Amino acid sequence: MSGQCRDTETATTKEHVLSVQPQAEALPPPPPLDAGKFTFVLLVHIVSLISIGLWIYGTITVSGWTLFNAFMCFAISSTTITAGYHRLYSHRTYRAAWPLKLFFLITGTGAVQGSALQWAAQHRDHHTFCDHAKDPYNINLGFWHAHIGWVIRQTQPDYNRVKDLSAEWMNRFQHKWFGPLSIITGFLIPAAIGALYGEFLSALLIAGAVRLVIQWHMTFCVNSVAHWWGSQKYSTKHTARGSWWLSFLVWGEMDHNFHHTFPNDFRTGTRWFDFDPGKWFIWVCSKIGLAQELKVTDPEKIERVRVQLVPSAD
Repeated sequence: MSGQCRDTETATTKEHVLSVQPQAEALPPPPPLDAGKFTFVLLVHIVSLISIGLWIYGTITVSGWTLFNAFMCFAISSTTITAGYHRLYSHRTYRAAWPLKLFFLITGTGAVQGSALQWAAQHRDHHTFCDHAKDPYNINLGFWHAHIGWVIRQTQPDYNRVKDLSAEWMNRFQHKWFGPLSIITGFLIPAAIGALYGEFLSALLIAGAVRLVIQWHMTFCVNSVAHWWGSQKYSTKHTARGSWWLSFLVWGEMDHNFHHTFPNDFRTGTRWFDFDPGKWFIWVCSKIGLAQELKVTDPEKIERVRVQLVPSAD
């Protein structure tokens, strides 16, 4: 792939790609519930369940157009989370031109997972303190805490970790106006598209609420399932795991063990055919000048790490 560069630096050379394992420590209890977050997440889930019921019983009409609307909203915002929020903003695995950054900041609000600054700050903490007290979604506090519990609790991201991002005005603008923007892109735009073919309410409910709940849980599975189930081919120093079927469940975040071991790499599936929409999107963007300096881990380094985990024949 053109525009790629070998990533030879260690994971500790830059703050935003840290993957250091702190010393073991007693885990504090999870923070208290955040009433606002809990209410919003619960409300969206309730509306989603009601929407499915209305669809099943024929109270609302859900045509193929609405399903296509929902899928496109899902695909675009999911790709933004993986290629934008995760691999660009959290890990800086490549450089992006401003039109691509603008695209990520607009469509990322439709996933309703926080601003790019908030998302990246929490994710950098996750890599720095993985499986320990300061890990925002620590799997050692339980599967459901790692999955959704941390989302509805009182947490304060360390924005000092994202000074490189807050230096850019577009990131600050999105962070400041994230609430209104998320309502517009997450609900009103899908509904407005639905109005064009006569299904405003169906699109609001299915392409809005139902799509959002599905998308949430797919992202949450990276923090829970991918730290709970699967193989560890590259490192056993953290709980991150990988499995081929997980890639379809989490929109291409295929091998989480690989990602935690080589967080600077713009890929999670190293083979071109591995299901990884984020990787493919970044690669296409590199071909049209929107992405540059794609970081790729030296294959020999990957193989050395794999060999070290192979049990001895003795």
